[in-house]
Amino acid sequence: MPRDGCKECSRRRIKCDKAVPECAKCTKKGIKCTGVGRQIRFIEGVISKGKRKGQTFPDVEGFTTKLSRELDKASMSTPRFEEHTEMDNEVERVSVEVEDGPSNNDVDDDGAEEIELVHYQGQHDLPAWSLPDDGTFMPFYYDPGADLTLELLKPGIQMLFNHFSQSIASIMVVFDSGSNGYRNFLLPLAYEDDLVQRAVSVVAAFHMAPQRPDLLPVAEKGLSSIIQRLRADAFAGESDKVFSMSTWATVILLLVGETVTGSQDFVHLYPMLTNLLSHNEVLAPELTLVQRRFLLQQSRIFQLFTPPLLDSSQGCETFQKDLSFYFDFMFSKEYFGDPCVAEEAIVYQDAIKQARHIYMRQALGNYHSGQLHEDVEKLRLMVIPIRSDSPGMHTLPWVYFIAAASSEDQYHRTFFTSRLAQVYQKTRMNSILVALKRLEQIWLLQPSGEWARNPSLVNPVLII
Repeated sequence: MPRDGCKECSRRRIKCDKAVPECAKCTKKGIKCTGVGRQIRFIEGVISKGKRKGQTFPDVEGFTTKLSRELDKASMSTPRFEEHTEMDNEVERVSVEVEDGPSNNDVDDDGAEEIELVHYQGQHDLPAWSLPDDGTFMPFYYDPGADLTLELLKPGIQMLFNHFSQSIASIMVVFDSGSNGYRNFLLPLAYEDDLVQRAVSVVAAFHMAPQRPDLLPVAEKGLSSIIQRLRADAFAGESDKVFSMSTWATVILLLVGETVTGSQDFVHLYPMLTNLLSHNEVLAPELTLVQRRFLLQQSRIFQLFTPPLLDSSQGCETFQKDLSFYFDFMFSKEYFGDPCVAEEAIVYQDAIKQARHIYMRQALGNYHSGQLHEDVEKLRLMVIPIRSDSPGMHTLPWVYFIAAASSEDQYHRTFFTSRLAQVYQKTRMNSILVALKRLEQIWLLQPSGEWARNPSLVNPVLII
């Protein structure tokens, strides 16, 4: 039987249901499931291959064991782009025009446009997207294999850096400004640190791959080398490398890459981030206060939005904290100097709070007849003022996904998927396309809007 699922189901010669983090068939039999995807195997405390075979390596206060376990689960090759069956070679059209329903007069009239959403088909079947000519793409070609040897200032590396600055840095913060840490901190760091440089280049290459399919295998190779490097540092047990600014920045960049590709590998990368943060007292002492604040800001964003997508218990635990713990990092005080920006920031915060409220009530089973519809409608009315050209409009794909997954009627589903489509038009993040596909599965399996009770019923996607 060809390997299509976890190793345990393959050995038992049965069809794996490919649930994450462990498949249901293994769980039912009481078998320890290693999960789907290619696995990197370690022998606890012993190097099993290469020149150091048989040698032991030290632990750093328990962290390297945790880190190596997550790296053991992380993919060493291509991100697993969205899998399709009968839709493999089709282009899905999502109409941004909302169907007739209540309160038609307050529907965003930007939505009359119909857009094409084209799915990644996988590493060997990648479609070409027709992207708008927005000046972010530099139309010259180069040898990407040579460039990703990471010699500084090669034209191809510079092109990837430019793309990262213009097309990725701007959408990974709420409001793009002169203090954008992706440009002002991570890019300069990438000129000095080869691991960070490779991570920036890989993320940019994945984002450009729809236009430049030749970049996809290069990005995959670069990702593999990053995982190998992190693995080697964890095995070496040198705390100055494991808890370094370079490692922290790289893990954040890899998570950014997960939003670009829509891969499921974030379920292994995210615990790496939380493990790093749990050792804050020794984490990256070389950072300045401004640099540390930026990395914490980005880490908090992943800490807020990731757990609810994985498991309801993790989501509820996250949401028991006061959201100001996260908002203090997401919405810097400098934004509130501009009245227009401050107004947008308040709308975004209120929308996130309402989505949290919907998620928690669903997860805890606190809804009675009609209440869910009322809460989703309240959220819809909150985001009506947000238009396709609103500053920071790309901030809410998580909110739109929660709302769409929780919607019981077609009107709300159409509204929130159209909003996701608008964000995709700006960001070109494949995770949004994957999320739209996941929503179809959610509505089929849980038509009454009960997704938050069991988010793991469908494969997760990192949509933030």
